[in-house]
Amino acid sequence: MEQIYPLHEEVVKRYCGYPVGVIMNDGTRHVGILSACGNGKVMLNAGPGEAEAMLNQIQPAQKAVSKKKKGGKGKQEAPHKSSKSQAQTQAYPYDPYYYGQQYYNPWGGALTLDFALIAFLFLLL
Repeated sequence: MEQIYPLHEEVVKRYCGYPVGVIMNDGTRHVGILSACGNGKVMLNAGPGEAEAMLNQIQPAQKAVSKKKKGGKGKQEAPHKSSKSQAQTQAYPYDPYYYGQQYYNPWGGALTLDFALIAFLFLLL
């Protein structure tokens, strides 16, 4: 067990994909695979696509700016209809942790922790 120090998001991001142990300020302990770190959050045990969704969330202040009209008479542009389509197959995906529609994770379910409440973060070797 090796302590990850200093506790900054840039430092913690380097350990994504590794098993970690987290001790919170209130003494609770969590163990899991570090999936993502950003926006003041640390995500453990995220499935495919969950970590990217957390990191790509738009902040509320940015949403308000993007919803403002850019001028004109209130006309909204129609979305561009040409998009790449993916081939659909009926083959069963090969993944050792895939069980139907759920992924098996020996560490437990996905967990999002507030970065400011973490007291210690350990890399499990």
